[in-house]
Amino acid sequence: MTDRQKRIIFGLAIGAFISLIVHFGTYGEGSALSDILDRYEYQSYDARMRAKTNGVEEASIESVVVIDIEQNSIANLGNYHEWPHAYHGQLIDVVSSGEPKALIFDIIFDQKDDGTYKLVESLSWNQTNSLPDVKNAADQFLVSHDPGRFVWSTSKSQTTHHALVFEGEDTLNFLYAMDEIPDGYDASKHIINITQEVADRLPEAARLGNTYTDLLSHSSGAGSANFPQDKDGITRRAPTAIHFKGSGDVFLSLTMSAVKEILGISVDGFDYDFGAGLLRLIDTSGIVVREIPIDDQGRMFVNYYGPYKTFYYIPYMYCFDPEMLDPTYWTGKVALVGSSLPGLMDLRNTPVQETFAGVEIHANVIHSILNNQFISMKKSSAKLLAMMLMAIVVGALSGFPGKPLWGFAVLSGCIAVWVVFTYSQFLNELVVWDIVRPALAMALTQLSVFSYTFLILDKDKRFLRQTFGTYISPKLIDKMIAEKTEPKLGGQEGMHTAFFSDIEGFTKISEEMKPVDLVQLLNEYLTDMTAILLENQGTLDKYIGDAIVAFYGAPIPVKDHEYMACITALAMQKQQNRLRNRWKKEGERWPDIVHLMNTRIGLHTGPMVTGNMGSEQRMNYTMMGDTVNLASRLEASAKQYGVYTQISEDTYTAVKERVVARELDHVRVVGKSLPVKTYELIALSGEEPETYKTLIPEFQEALKTYRDNKFKKAKTMFRNLEKIEETYPGRKKNPSQVYVERCSYLISSPPEEGWGGVWTLTEKK
Repeated sequence: MTDRQKRIIFGLAIGAFISLIVHFGTYGEGSALSDILDRYEYQSYDARMRAKTNGVEEASIESVVVIDIEQNSIANLGNYHEWPHAYHGQLIDVVSSGEPKALIFDIIFDQKDDGTYKLVESLSWNQTNSLPDVKNAADQFLVSHDPGRFVWSTSKSQTTHHALVFEGEDTLNFLYAMDEIPDGYDASKHIINITQEVADRLPEAARLGNTYTDLLSHSSGAGSANFPQDKDGITRRAPTAIHFKGSGDVFLSLTMSAVKEILGISVDGFDYDFGAGLLRLIDTSGIVVREIPIDDQGRMFVNYYGPYKTFYYIPYMYCFDPEMLDPTYWTGKVALVGSSLPGLMDLRNTPVQETFAGVEIHANVIHSILNNQFISMKKSSAKLLAMMLMAIVVGALSGFPGKPLWGFAVLSGCIAVWVVFTYSQFLNELVVWDIVRPALAMALTQLSVFSYTFLILDKDKRFLRQTFGTYISPKLIDKMIAEKTEPKLGGQEGMHTAFFSDIEGFTKISEEMKPVDLVQLLNEYLTDMTAILLENQGTLDKYIGDAIVAFYGAPIPVKDHEYMACITALAMQKQQNRLRNRWKKEGERWPDIVHLMNTRIGLHTGPMVTGNMGSEQRMNYTMMGDTVNLASRLEASAKQYGVYTQISEDTYTAVKERVVARELDHVRVVGKSLPVKTYELIALSGEEPETYKTLIPEFQEALKTYRDNKFKKAKTMFRNLEKIEETYPGRKKNPSQVYVERCSYLISSPPEEGWGGVWTLTEKK
């Protein structure tokens, strides 16, 4: 099994495992991790809600209207807390005459002291001879301050709904839990019939805080105005009903009370299906008219349609005067009475805005229900499957790239895809998927795959890179990793190409330079040359001062290693020319001898032993064998011919179709009894200078004449060729010149019979 397959399988398994851990470990109530993730999930939810409501125009919804107790109304009608309840009665009469769908008061009323009213009433009745103006003023006061009008108007209206306020027990302030509904409140019309099992799952309240029981008893509908906040203080959910523990009764929310009348829902028509996460509203004919997504406490998520004042706001003072606003305006509308004034303490923090009138939250809720547009949360099982799918995908894709760091790009891409998907689902379908938990599962999965790769699978790879990285081509190391080749003490014989290079006249160069400058020069030279060597899949054996010793074809086989060695040699000679030009441009920094620096290179292909040699504590990957020695001799003997890259016949035979070379000699090097043909490597095919197109065939003809023992003729031919030999800085001799001198020697000292053209070198250098 390959490492990639191992990573992919591990990614699949760890993705599924982490998904289960995240799901079952972070949804529990009360855990610190659950609270943290919930907070971030809420923030992601709020961001989607803001995206949904961005750009919505003010007052763009008129089917639900807010009757606003705002600054102008208070300026004209006086301090709100001093308003007589008769104002609200008059408002009910005027608005109800327009036949709205519902008139909802998001206000908690306490019964006012009617002592002043009774006093004026008594004085008015007992004044038999009162002045007309006084009589009219008294009558107007009695009409506008009639404490009974509010209750009377409420009872006459079939569409008015009042707010109930449910509270928790507060023993410190002597507000104890109630055992029953407050005396005087006939709640029979406001209670729904559901099972005790369902009631126990709804939000609970220990107290009913309303004191104006007569008003509630005469109300067509009444419901809880409570909007519990989430832990971060933001209102995202609205209860659909409240379980009053004192009496055991269940009361609807204020908006649901109005919905009950508008849609004709029976008292038995509230079907809470917590398994499906739905509240089904069933009308009096038994038809399900709404299916509202709910949470485990029967609460619905508020579908905000826009920022503050997306709904139409009308000042209160206009609405209770039919001459200012025709009552027919209210036909078919839902009217909510509330206040946007900070002083009346009904401002909330919502996902779309930090300061948001509470009455408009009711407006969003009832508009959502009437238009059958609900926010639905995906079920726990669906969220688990989605999270597992995404984590598995990340795990598999993170295991696919060879380099583990690419896994972070995979992670970023998958999270981005998930975020886009969740936004699309919310904006188009009002469906809420978790973002944070799946992202966490994906991140942990990717980190697990990365850790598994780094700590386990790549441990041997790092060892190989540390062991071979400084002297083996990265491509070869990758191949060693793929083939799981590990370094061990011992050698292996094979056909390889040995490479030797040396700087010509380095001893003299070192004598003319300061040690510090010499080291800097040598480092610059070796850095460039080694980069070329490794780039062409060579293996660096060692540096011997200025010399580079290397080989091709081990520790990993290299296809066409002879050719790769030739490419390296030619590239090094080109780089040597660039270095000379660079050093020359740097002027007096380097002595003139540096400007003329040349490199000699020798290549030979043959059997050799390569491997880690040394001790168990310290080993060095190197080469040994006669092939190595011959390559070294070829590099050294190149000096005697005035050439800078000399290769053996074995190397040339493997590359002759792809390089340009000229045969130099049939030579017996020092320490060797068998002769070897040698060649000067000039260029890759088609890249040779024009000079060599003439020089090589003529040199070959002269060489044949020389080997036929026609030394005088050969001398003349070589002397003619000497004139066209290439010249460049630092070159003191050339092969034609060498053969002119050799022919002169052989003319005076003819070789023995059967000589065969083999020349024996008498010195290594």
